[in-house]
Amino acid sequence: MLNKNTKITDKQHINIYSDESRHTSGGDDFMVIGAISCKRDEKRELVHKIHLLKKKHNAQGEFGWKRLSPNKKEFYFELIDFFLENDLEFKCIVVDKRLIDDKTFNDGDKELGFYKFYYMMLKDELRSDNIYHIYLDWQQNKQQHRFHNLKFFLAKKLSDRAKISCLEPVTSKNQPLIELADLFIGAVGYDYNKRKESEIKVAFCRKLANSLHQLNNNYFRYGRLDTFTKKDEKKFNIFKWQPRKIDE
Repeated sequence: MLNKNTKITDKQHINIYSDESRHTSGGDDFMVIGAISCKRDEKRELVHKIHLLKKKHNAQGEFGWKRLSPNKKEFYFELIDFFLENDLEFKCIVVDKRLIDDKTFNDGDKELGFYKFYYMMLKDELRSDNIYHIYLDWQQNKQQHRFHNLKFFLAKKLSDRAKISCLEPVTSKNQPLIELADLFIGAVGYDYNKRKESEIKVAFCRKLANSLHQLNNNYFRYGRLDTFTKKDEKKFNIFKWQPRKIDE
């Protein structure tokens, strides 16, 4: 915590790597937007450790939820241990798409509604007196100003308590921490949508939930990720969105 005499150069720099899952998937009721965060000066070492894991398990190329397969089980399961053993945090927002009312709240603009959920997920992640570097997995938008507006409204919310140095889209290729975020987002979405088609994905969800329960036995009971945590939970935070009510 900084005191009033602390110089701005003493602020902690934090990297945030964000992605989404099941945003446009017609067969799933729940979408998930989430992010992995780490100290900026530790990012290089963390990525190096992931590359060593990939080399150890001969898991070259991109990885993520869609690429989870039985022949790479040991690699993916060891990524859970890597997350738990290192100074990394994960947070996501889970949204029941059946409850979204874009017509009332977003003038019918679904894309605007989507970025409002991005804002909700990120705003409580940005803690006072830090400097943030935010990287979102790139996607095509109808409105080109979406990323700029997201940064503007986040900065306005912070009211100079923290600073957003950058907020920019990047491709997930060669971004292992975005790929790790994608892996955990996919797992949460898989459980929330009651999917069971893939034995290896079910096993990954159980392994992740049981490992998190051992870390904090208040959460992730019964080997399930379709739950939610308290707002201040730092290591693995799941926020389940509930729509606001309009007074009749």
